[in-house]
Amino acid sequence: MQETLAVTFTSEEYQARYKSGLIKRYLARNRKIESILDFGCGIGLSVPSLKELFPEAKLFLADVSEASLEVARKNHSGVTVLDSSLKDCGEFDVIFLSTVVHHITASERVEIFNRLREKLSENGCLFIVEHNTYNPLTRKIVANCEMDADAELISIRDLRDLLEDSCHFRIADSGFCSFFPEPLKVLTKLEGLLKRIPLGGQYFVVATA
Repeated sequence: MQETLAVTFTSEEYQARYKSGLIKRYLARNRKIESILDFGCGIGLSVPSLKELFPEAKLFLADVSEASLEVARKNHSGVTVLDSSLKDCGEFDVIFLSTVVHHITASERVEIFNRLREKLSENGCLFIVEHNTYNPLTRKIVANCEMDADAELISIRDLRDLLEDSCHFRIADSGFCSFFPEPLKVLTKLEGLLKRIPLGGQYFVVATA
């Protein structure tokens, strides 16, 4: 992944912090966040920024890769690791999927989203960040990334439709993001004005039950 991102002059750590910051930008003003589930957390790259941005929230991690979770346990204290089935666990104010959906096969998405919907608290929301299928550079990066060999990309329109029509979510917000690489991070303050323009490297969708 580091080698793949090198063409954008952007680090994994910056990407993780940026995407965690989207939650702060679009949700924190409107709701109290006491629990966050990072679903498909990998090795926990988002944990430091989530801890920093939401110091009062309890953090939970889930992933299908036990090897990744072992790294997350070793590197990050103060988090709770859950089985990816989410059986016997409580509800969450935010369930965060950071570029995870394209690793879930199309045939499994409805089942998984329905499971996640059942785990949202009364005012909870699903916060998804995914690769923008309309951006040719993003598509090239995904095509050349060994980690994404199994990727099944989904457009913002198709993801919104899937969540609304098949999984009974309500779309609270959505838009494009990741317009600027790390060296131009000072410009990210402008992204709220650009979120309707389909040129960002990624997009976000906020959905409620």
